[in-house]
Amino acid sequence: MSVAASIEELSYELTAGALAEQERALNALRTRAGTIIAAASISGSFLGAKVIHGSLDASAVLALIAFVLCLGCAIWVLLPHALVFAFRGEALLGLSDQEGVEDISQAYRAAGIWIEPHLDDNREKIAQLSSWFTASCLLLAAEVIFWTVSVAS
Repeated sequence: MSVAASIEELSYELTAGALAEQERALNALRTRAGTIIAAASISGSFLGAKVIHGSLDASAVLALIAFVLCLGCAIWVLLPHALVFAFRGEALLGLSDQEGVEDISQAYRAAGIWIEPHLDDNREKIAQLSSWFTASCLLLAAEVIFWTVSVAS
């Protein structure tokens, strides 16, 4: 780990670090969404037992609906979304040509300012994906409860 040579460099490193943290958070969210899909599928395997016995009651139907909605919410989290986690140096070079950036401190400042709006956009999108993940967790809980009620009756 190196020590920043200027305030601009420190600011850039903090901003770039926040961007990397968002990427890690999204990856963790997607990993958990995959786990929810697996858990919902295991819980959904009770459907096979109910169908074999030919007895789909109201609880089983509600469990099936919760299963499908849970999968939909979790899959939405896994789908690609327009998030920005990396930048190409070519864009910074173009910006430096436009604005006359000539020294490294100005370049760090320009890069940090350039990244900042993407942090805000990513934050909103990750929050929305977190809501979808929360919905999938709640639907999984409902699915388990409905299957339990259905199997118990």
